[in-house]
Amino acid sequence: MAQDLLTTNGILRFFNPATDATTYKPTVQINAIKKCATGIGPGKNKLLVSDGTHFTTMLSVGEDIDKIIADDTVRKNAVVKVERYSVSNTNNKHFCLILEITILSYPEQRIGNPVKLTEELIQAEVNKTPAAVNSVSTTFSTGGLAGATPGGTPGNIYPIQSLNPYQNKWTIKARVTKKSDIRTWSNARGEGKLFSLELIDDSGEIRCTGFTDAVDKFYNLIEEGQVYYISRCSLKTANKQYTAIKNDYEMTINNDTTIVKCQEVDTGVPQIKLDFTKIADLESCENNSFVDIIGVATDIGDIQSLTARASGKQLTKREVKLQDRSGAAVNLTLWGKEAEEFDTALTNPVVAVKAAKVSDFGGRSLSVSFNSTLQVNPDIAPSHELKGWYESGGKNESARQMSSSQGGGGGSMDTPHRTFTEIKEANIRDKPEYFCNHAAIVFDKKDNCMYQACPSSDCNKKVMQESASEYRCEKCDKVYPSFKYRLMVTVKLSDFTGNEWVTCFQDTAEKLLGIAADDLGKLKESNEAEFDQAMNKVNFSSHNFKIRARLETYMDESRLKCTAVSVEPIDCLSYSKRLVDEIKALEG
Repeated sequence: MAQDLLTTNGILRFFNPATDATTYKPTVQINAIKKCATGIGPGKNKLLVSDGTHFTTMLSVGEDIDKIIADDTVRKNAVVKVERYSVSNTNNKHFCLILEITILSYPEQRIGNPVKLTEELIQAEVNKTPAAVNSVSTTFSTGGLAGATPGGTPGNIYPIQSLNPYQNKWTIKARVTKKSDIRTWSNARGEGKLFSLELIDDSGEIRCTGFTDAVDKFYNLIEEGQVYYISRCSLKTANKQYTAIKNDYEMTINNDTTIVKCQEVDTGVPQIKLDFTKIADLESCENNSFVDIIGVATDIGDIQSLTARASGKQLTKREVKLQDRSGAAVNLTLWGKEAEEFDTALTNPVVAVKAAKVSDFGGRSLSVSFNSTLQVNPDIAPSHELKGWYESGGKNESARQMSSSQGGGGGSMDTPHRTFTEIKEANIRDKPEYFCNHAAIVFDKKDNCMYQACPSSDCNKKVMQESASEYRCEKCDKVYPSFKYRLMVTVKLSDFTGNEWVTCFQDTAEKLLGIAADDLGKLKESNEAEFDQAMNKVNFSSHNFKIRARLETYMDESRLKCTAVSVEPIDCLSYSKRLVDEIKALEG
């Protein structure tokens, strides 16, 4: 009989405290599926579940089960085995959360004549056997509740994905996958400090933040990688600007929060959850989105120092090139402590990043942000498989470069290579476009290639000569006894697609000409022939230029204005590799 397909009183037994949730896997039928309109988080579905005797509404919780519902793998009247579930009680109303299922069959009709499972029946089942409470210890509480039982017992744990701001009595059992450094802030409302945690359980993950007092009381007590019972945090809508976690809500530690360290040897809580994206698939990822990525580090760059434009803060970074089995490679930027502490002695380590930030600057590139978690040679199956592939021959396979190639011939690590024709056809508008071009100088303009500038270190404005030894700067409103020369050399560059006028300012012009601006100025004043020779010697020489192109409009006429940001000699090896990669990409 069809009735035999289902577990007798299978639904009612969910609520019996004597039922072992780790081994109880009943077979039930899903008679209807309806997506939740509001209330308990992203992508949840209401399932009308029957065991042939009773039916009740349950909720699907977790990305895995919601995916198979979304792609119609689970449909009306499907018979499934419930692999994992959780029972919760809110406002004296019991309900069941389905975390994982296995599909067994697709009958055409509903099995049996089930009746609605009432709260009275559930309560009678709950009262049959007293719930056993697992022992816990080491309770930390901002409200001074050390040694107290958290809000809810370890036998009545809520999945993370079921939490919402309308609940108050709940407990989660979660692993701390990431504990941030303590950060400080200062603004018109005052100053303070904060830290954040990333928590995970079977159903999903969530971010938890502690401010000021919570930092003092909790920070040193919580260990990354450990499992805790956590209750009585505040819940609010997540600010996606500061988190890459896939949850509509986030937690904040308050005065009533309790945290209990789980003492079980086998906690049943997963480690960090990773859903890797193939490097070749990064092209379809949106700019500023977050992805989990894994790859072999085929090239590890040196530490670089730079100054942030906005804050003037000194920063450090390191570029690492990653390759995987998808036939593609991408550049990953590490910042700060992670850049400095990256072990460069390792030979082609496997690097895994949770929530790497995607950028479309320079083709496609990735960076490790404060939301990211970096692991080197992680002890997980994908890491071992990738390392085995690379050592057994993958290192000899060519890879399509998702990011611009490094080196003088192929561009810079961050900047794509473009021809002049491609730039002219790129429909540049308000935003400037940066690109690299391997080009030859066919002509340089000697007229107006330099000017007399203010000698002040932080001013480059042109000065007006008032007498033989007096030069006035209008910007500084000062008169100086001398001046400095500033270069502004315009050259015509040519590649195989066409020509373009490009302006080279001080540093770039000095590097291109191989002479300091003041020395060139003195030649212009004293020896015109040597000045011409210094200017002409660069003609018909080839270089790799990094160029900024922007559209200027004058008298209702738009034209492309190009400025050389840097110039480097041609690195023939890198240039040849880039050409080979482009040829292979054309061959498919």
